[in-house]
Amino acid sequence: MARIVLIDDEARLLQTLARFLENQGHQVFRGASFAAVAEHLQPGGFEMLITDIVMPEFDGMKVLREVVEVRRCLEPVVLITGEPNLETASEAVRRGAFDYISKPVTKDKLLETVSRGLRHVQLLRERDQARQTELQVLKNLAMIGESASVLSHEIRTPITSLRHALRAVGEKLGVEDRVLVEELLVNLGKIEQMLGQTLSLAKPLRLHVQPTDVGALVAGCVRDVTRLPIMAGMSVEVRIDEGLTANVDPGLFGEVLTNLLRNAGEACHGNGHVEVTASQPGDGVVLEVVDDGPGVPSNRREEIFKPFHSSKQYGTGIGLAFCRKVIETHGGRITVAERPGSGACFRVELNGSAAKSENCTETNQ
Repeated sequence: MARIVLIDDEARLLQTLARFLENQGHQVFRGASFAAVAEHLQPGGFEMLITDIVMPEFDGMKVLREVVEVRRCLEPVVLITGEPNLETASEAVRRGAFDYISKPVTKDKLLETVSRGLRHVQLLRERDQARQTELQVLKNLAMIGESASVLSHEIRTPITSLRHALRAVGEKLGVEDRVLVEELLVNLGKIEQMLGQTLSLAKPLRLHVQPTDVGALVAGCVRDVTRLPIMAGMSVEVRIDEGLTANVDPGLFGEVLTNLLRNAGEACHGNGHVEVTASQPGDGVVLEVVDDGPGVPSNRREEIFKPFHSSKQYGTGIGLAFCRKVIETHGGRITVAERPGSGACFRVELNGSAAKSENCTETNQ
């Protein structure tokens, strides 16, 4: 049942239209003028307004202006006109009308318009509910982020104590029992890593942006990542435009690149090839990390950037979500780009200034 406001100075038409709507189970507030139903026309106080255009003193266009522009109602307004023409329709839509019905108003025409209008209301309210839910989630994350340092310390302290205790016990045990203790220590490390990643995602980012040599930053990240066991069988090729700079936070941007390189190694199971390229098309910077692993299915290319979505057996689903947060905080975007053949291509696009370079340097590791 919907609350529908109906305005028409023709008593017989007003009664007929009200009966059509009431027979459908709707609650109808009817009146011969705007003043008669004005109390019901508040945001959220009704689902739909149907009003005649031609009325003495306060006509339908004035009603439309009062409801849409003055009272800021988002509910659909439908105008009834006896002389439909393109100019009237255009003006009504321009001023915020949902639709208009030409006379004579038939039952079928009225109910079809009402059905579309109520569907519109439902979509608006579902959107508003989704926004409220998202806003609440963001507020909750912000609260966690504000306390991230304290929370991290409070949780890591007992984990550290437990790790020391287990190591002390392990030194006094035999070889077989020591293996069990080492496994417990590995699991503690995973818990601590998961904690750090989760809190880093929740914590508000404070960028320290500075002109950064992209080639040097990439080289440093590649050097660090290739020392990891997962990269032992990987070859990494780097092609960066010489002299290319970008205004970024080098620490956070380096974390993104390190994460993408490590993901590439894990996707290839430690045996494959990775290419890192960076160039300046236009006034921005585009950086790509490409591997020859199995790739990312098209139906998962958006999902993988959401927190806690991971296809890895021990993955947290935080890494790529954190990458997106860092890049979007820089005003850029990160996507999984199309590429021929197998493998994945993660593309980072940054807006803003990057020095135009003349040459391209290439290194292989």
